[in-house]
Amino acid sequence: MGSNLVVRLLKSVLRGDRRRATRYTVDLADGCVGVENGLGVAIFDLSATGALIGGSDLPDAGAVVTLTRGSLSAAATVAWREETRAGLQFHRPLPVEQLFTIVHSAQYRRGAGVPAALAA
Repeated sequence: MGSNLVVRLLKSVLRGDRRRATRYTVDLADGCVGVENGLGVAIFDLSATGALIGGSDLPDAGAVVTLTRGSLSAAATVAWREETRAGLQFHRPLPVEQLFTIVHSAQYRRGAGVPAALAA
């Protein structure tokens, strides 16, 4: 992971204004969101405080849901919904280690791999 991404991640987690946390593109197609039964969604971006998701038949704004993917399980409220996209606001910020791991693994899946400086 590039040093610039690490710096942005740490700054977003450590700043006091949690509602404006930096979002990181993750493009994960295998997420799940639901009130009772899980609905398959894509997770387009992720921050310590929320996520942008996409899919069909998404819950309406104000619905309380749980976003899951692998080890991620975060209670959230649907902040807004427009057709096939919705913004989630997490009830509790994601731990920095978990956010770092998800962002890193998503970048690695896209072929970014390990930066040359770390691989050497």
